[in-house]
Amino acid sequence: MYWPPLYAYARRDGLSPHDAQDAIQDFVYQLIRRNDLATVSPDKGRFRAFLLVALKNFLVSRMRKEQTLKRGANAQRIYLDSLEMESFDPFELSDQLSPDKAFDRQWAKTIMSLALERLRGEHKSPQQARLFAALQPMLADGGRLEKESELASQLGVSPTALASAALRLRRRYRALIEDEVRRTLNRPADLEAELRALRDVWT
Repeated sequence: MYWPPLYAYARRDGLSPHDAQDAIQDFVYQLIRRNDLATVSPDKGRFRAFLLVALKNFLVSRMRKEQTLKRGANAQRIYLDSLEMESFDPFELSDQLSPDKAFDRQWAKTIMSLALERLRGEHKSPQQARLFAALQPMLADGGRLEKESELASQLGVSPTALASAALRLRRRYRALIEDEVRRTLNRPADLEAELRALRDVWT
């Protein structure tokens, strides 16, 4: 979940795609090797904030070295994610965003993508899958349902039934987004603040 936001930060911090991927790989390796995650506590703040501060410190230290230290020369490197990093929306890596904003926006995008995939998985039958495919653009378009009568006719349902299905889909999508955010927290009390942060980043 946090790999894409960390990578987005590194790219906006000036690293090339290859160097950014290596840097994040080494950053995660260091967290595990030094057992840094054992010091993480809800009392010390949100995990997302901890990761961002830790990454900033890591990149500063990395820049001070004349060349990146290659650790584990005799060990097999295990890549944690096969994600095509440069498949990001160019906006995430544009000059309009600071590294911090790129991190936050990619975090929000990842949360929403995970929720969307869970929602897609709940629509498995051919009829459900067809309805989901027809209504999915609405989820990314502020909840607006375009050409409702025409779409209802194509799906063989009444406009009223289509509107009801769209409302249920929007509500379920919001619930899944909330659940994905909740999974990143140790304190339920932080949920509303994180949901506000997600909305602020995405709007």
